[in-house]
Amino acid sequence: MRSSYAIGVDVGGTRIAVGLVERKGRIIKDAKSLTPKGGPFAIVDEVIDMVAEVSDVVKQGEIVGIGIGLPAQIDFARQSVEFCTNLPLAGVDVRSLVMSRLRHHVTMDNDGNMAAFGESKYGAAKGVRHFAMITLGTGVGGGMFIGGDPYRGFRGLGGEIGHMVVQLDGPPCPCGGNGHVESYLGRPAIAAKGRDVASTHRGRSILEMAGGDVNVITAEDVIKASFAGDEAATEILMEAGVVLGKTLVGIVNLLNPQRIVVGGGIGEACPFMIDRAAEVIGAEALAGRRDVRVVPAELGNDAGVLGAAALAFEESDSKEGLNR
Repeated sequence: MRSSYAIGVDVGGTRIAVGLVERKGRIIKDAKSLTPKGGPFAIVDEVIDMVAEVSDVVKQGEIVGIGIGLPAQIDFARQSVEFCTNLPLAGVDVRSLVMSRLRHHVTMDNDGNMAAFGESKYGAAKGVRHFAMITLGTGVGGGMFIGGDPYRGFRGLGGEIGHMVVQLDGPPCPCGGNGHVESYLGRPAIAAKGRDVASTHRGRSILEMAGGDVNVITAEDVIKASFAGDEAATEILMEAGVVLGKTLVGIVNLLNPQRIVVGGGIGEACPFMIDRAAEVIGAEALAGRRDVRVVPAELGNDAGVLGAAALAFEESDSKEGLNR
């Protein structure tokens, strides 16, 4: 008999979200907190405390396991953290530390893969066998499903859509490269363009959204100014839509997906950016453009938690030889 619950953990650069999730995707109890700045073990301790908090409403035997999404490159076969730009977790044995304290099986994966997993099981890509997801937030991530299964590459390090090169010798990316998608579509990049415009006579609404202080302008200020009718803010986001579209043209030509899901805080807040990207695909992609739909994500901030829980269910069922 299949157990009823799994725990999903979504660790981000600024916050951690944990949820106790039933098989149909309903979050029974959740907890959220800011990501500790005291080093890797402070982060692990926070995760353990939050899991204990949400799991106290059911019997421990009813929980199949814990899925953890990290903003990192995960060697999926070894379950090791290989590279982590925004948190000090590279080389830390997160899985063993959590398992030893909580006595549940733990499976880790990249947070972009987790969001794609969530949308596949419960959201905008449910029932779709060939799709890609791109998440636009502080960083830019993503995941791919081919033939109904997640595609992670040889060691699980694939799916880094945010680190595809869109311009040779372009602006620096937080990973150390140049001209990557993330250096155009991540929150810091959009905020920087907002500050540039707000320093001139244009973009007055952007400055107003930031309370008159150009130094604290955020990507969200640019988005709010655009919805308020600021043309300079809209230009920034439409240019971002072109970059997004050209990125997705490469994915369409490479994978011939049925659907592309755009999520993350920036993606979900800017539907016109998604529309602009779809126009670019229609104009520039090869024959696969006829097959693909570009849609917004449906799960919002819960995608990571739901995807991590879905992974825990799948790992448990696979070990027990049960049908997925």
